[in-house]
Amino acid sequence: MSRLWPGGLAARFSLLLIAALLGANLIAAWVMAREGSAFDRAIRLQGDAHRLHALVAALETADLATARLLPGTSSTGFTRFWVASQPPDLSETTRLPDHEADLASELPGRLIRIHESTPQPAEQERAPLMLVSVRLERGVDAGQWLNALVYPLPAHDAWQWKQGFFAPLLASLLGTLAVGLVFVRRMTRPLSALAEAARAAGRGDRSARVTECGASELREAALAFNDMQRRIAGFEAERMRMLAALAHDMRTPITGLRIRAEMLEGDEQRQDMIRVLDEMAVMADGLMHAASARRGAEPLQPVDLDATLAQLCAESEASYAGPGPLVLPLRPVAIRRAIRNLLDNARRYAGPARVSLKRGPNAALIRIEDDGPGIPPALLPRVTEPFVRGEASRNPATGGTGLGLSIAQDVIAAHGGTLELGNRAEGGLRIQIRLPLDTQG
Repeated sequence: MSRLWPGGLAARFSLLLIAALLGANLIAAWVMAREGSAFDRAIRLQGDAHRLHALVAALETADLATARLLPGTSSTGFTRFWVASQPPDLSETTRLPDHEADLASELPGRLIRIHESTPQPAEQERAPLMLVSVRLERGVDAGQWLNALVYPLPAHDAWQWKQGFFAPLLASLLGTLAVGLVFVRRMTRPLSALAEAARAAGRGDRSARVTECGASELREAALAFNDMQRRIAGFEAERMRMLAALAHDMRTPITGLRIRAEMLEGDEQRQDMIRVLDEMAVMADGLMHAASARRGAEPLQPVDLDATLAQLCAESEASYAGPGPLVLPLRPVAIRRAIRNLLDNARRYAGPARVSLKRGPNAALIRIEDDGPGIPPALLPRVTEPFVRGEASRNPATGGTGLGLSIAQDVIAAHGGTLELGNRAEGGLRIQIRLPLDTQG
């Protein structure tokens, strides 16, 4: 049963609305069907009122011979007319004063009697539905009563009349359902936008915002989300400013210490100190690059990703296969830095890489593969964290500070994309990048 229940909030609201409207209309139809006798009386009086009015007028103006023929010729299979001195005395009947008043408006100044028949169940099929009597005031039959026995219509004939009363129910159902579905869709659309923005924020995009619209609760949620994004972006910007300032201030004392170290007399001690200071200088440079990469001040611009990758691969001596021009809104300097870091890592550890670009339904797919040693499986989940490296030293010849993958991850996340690393079964590393075609930032 749970499989049949829709998962989306809009779908659930729509299903509930449809069920409620169908239930209400089915109950209304059932009530109308149950009120069959009263309904039949109303439609029969409405249908026979004009005929009765015309017959009364004809009898009050006709000669004797014509007056005797008119009741018989006016009778039908479901209404029988005759003239008598008194209305017939039918047992077990109920007078209907409301219907008498309605008919009196059609035949003013005349006595009118309308009775409802209450037959036994065995007589239900052919028992008369009503007895209508009108006293004639003029003509050869003045003072006489025109009587009419009204029999119920067969079910197929009666429902032809009733179908018109169900049309408003159906129109009401369809109209209310259409308006309700539109309302539900508009009401839940901000939730979808909030979910999409939350996913973008989870990928590291601090520029994702939600339009503050809809019901008050949805506006409050959007306002809280936007405020959270602004605060986190402010905290990250402040942290990056502190990191850049620290890295900048470290370079001056490192340079001074290196000059002093070169003046030491002992070769072994001097080389050890110079090596440590060089590692510290590499760390300071890495911090500067990381801080500049994560500030995100560069605006989005239309960039031909295919041409950019072809140029970067040519510079790194990597092979490239692409689909041709593919223009995306990107931060050109940041995306070039991210891809260059990945290509430099591949060349450093495994030689020139193989790069391919494909256009998917909603995203551009970049794949970078090499034939190197790969990354230890235990280190794969952490290798994109700052200062985490597969190679332990910080020697510029064998690697940097462990910030290259971290910078690439942050740049791609800021574009709303994803970066995935995995070892190939045949050996080497595979990096897959997804960049949405409608990048927002």
